[in-house]
Amino acid sequence: MKMSYVVGFSNNYPQHVHHRGASIPWDNQWHSCAEGGTWLNSEKPNPNQLLGAMVRGPDQYDMFLDERDKPWFTEPSISSNAGLVAALVALHDPPHSPSSLNGAGSLGIDSYGIFHNIHLN
Repeated sequence: MKMSYVVGFSNNYPQHVHHRGASIPWDNQWHSCAEGGTWLNSEKPNPNQLLGAMVRGPDQYDMFLDERDKPWFTEPSISSNAGLVAALVALHDPPHSPSSLNGAGSLGIDSYGIFHNIHLN
């Protein structure tokens, strides 16, 4: 579909994220769960963007419906974002001396993090 499933990344990304923080306007008022249905069923783009959140993405046929009431496509969940966060953590370049990184420093891989058992050779 030539789109990003990360909100705010590229020119074509989900606009109807299934998330309370994205779909309910920030108007300095408290809104009940029952009131949330007003925005859940709206076809307007989200008033707030969850920049960096990755939605669940396409189905097994590579089809994606950017509709807020279809969370199996548009919901950003902890489980769907965990892999993205782990990959980004692996690219983090820690402030260690080059000799203590076992040659991994130039690749930006944090050899002291959760990927310490991954070997580059």
